[in-house]
Amino acid sequence: MLRARLFSLYQLAAAVCVLFAGIAWAAGPTFQVIHTFKGSPDGANSWAQVAIDAAGNVYGTTTAGGTSGKGCVYELSPPVSGGAWTESIIYSFRGGTADGRFPSSGLVIDKSGNLFGTTYAGGAQDLGLVFELSPPTQSGGVWTETILYTFTTVNGQTTGGGGNALLLKGKLIYGSTLYGGKGNGNVFGMQMGSAGTWVEEGLYEFTGGADGEQVEYEGAPLVADSAGNLYGTTSSGGLYGAGSVFEVSPPAVKGGRWTQTVLYTFGAYATDGAGVTGGVGLGWKPLRRSGRRFQFAGVVFELSPPATQGAPWTESILYNFAGGATDGSGPYASVVRDPAGNLYGVTYTGGPGNCNFNGPGCGTVYELSPSSGGTWTEKLLHTFGWYTDGGFPYGGLTIDRHGTLYGTTQDGGAKGFGTVFRMLP
Repeated sequence: MLRARLFSLYQLAAAVCVLFAGIAWAAGPTFQVIHTFKGSPDGANSWAQVAIDAAGNVYGTTTAGGTSGKGCVYELSPPVSGGAWTESIIYSFRGGTADGRFPSSGLVIDKSGNLFGTTYAGGAQDLGLVFELSPPTQSGGVWTETILYTFTTVNGQTTGGGGNALLLKGKLIYGSTLYGGKGNGNVFGMQMGSAGTWVEEGLYEFTGGADGEQVEYEGAPLVADSAGNLYGTTSSGGLYGAGSVFEVSPPAVKGGRWTQTVLYTFGAYATDGAGVTGGVGLGWKPLRRSGRRFQFAGVVFELSPPATQGAPWTESILYNFAGGATDGSGPYASVVRDPAGNLYGVTYTGGPGNCNFNGPGCGTVYELSPSSGGTWTEKLLHTFGWYTDGGFPYGGLTIDRHGTLYGTTQDGGAKGFGTVFRMLP
């Protein structure tokens, strides 16, 4: 049953669904910086992966910058014929009790072009909120923000806090928080109520024990299979304190409780991953995610579902990063996968860049390719150098329908506030 369920859906965290036969890098990928952040009133310091609409416009968030210095949402429009991309700041957060601040996760887009996201803080109790941005009815008009839900504390327990990236599934919104519930993080759902307002429901609260804790706010959103089960990761907790991969399943009868299952606990042996900070991918092949080990350079791992329900999941380490000048280290973000089975991701540090004040190197973009013998081969597609191209890529990559990879860097670039880049096949 588990295998049949996984075969039914292919979904990558915060990635655009694409139809192409794999990326064919010609003489090597072409790296381009399509925007350099300048700081207020422009954006500054993006921690998140971007979203792309059908017209090729790129949307993202920055944790700082904007007119109030509390973060913003930006749009990058491709040039009509050559030339530079055009940036528009479509919303600047104000903070305080009436608005959010510090959006650190990516956005999701619905069929009407509305953008949905979360902020790490701000709102009535400074616990963050869920927002919607609606596009203007006329070109050049103003985008409209609507606060869908503000996280609060009720009877000493928070409905959320430190919001992560969202999952949009029909008319439902799913998300997770860093320190909701009793402070260990939670999974929540939202739907439109009869009064025309969104209603939030806590689906699962982490205890901080064997089930895990802290669903990191920088990471990718939850993913769902065709049966409505939700999947994600925690960066700590679990049996060995090194994090877990979990499943949250809907109740069998209406009004029942959602149930959580730990699919895998990290840290049982020295070569395992630990401290996972992003999401997972579901597909016609098993789960794949990049993780990291404490005091090591990180790993990319695969989790294979059992043949019979209730049996243990099996982990395989696909690649061990070496760090230093010749390889990446610190793969904080999720990987994306093309239909040919190649995996693409970024590492926060590593490579030959001169960024030793924050670890070795300025980060890399990498590709992992499978072979018939079961081994995986890594290729560094780009190494960051800080001053012109950026440094410390934290958010994951996004693939468009042409096979172009898009990403962001937290810092670096000409002004030191980060960049948005793409890699053309």
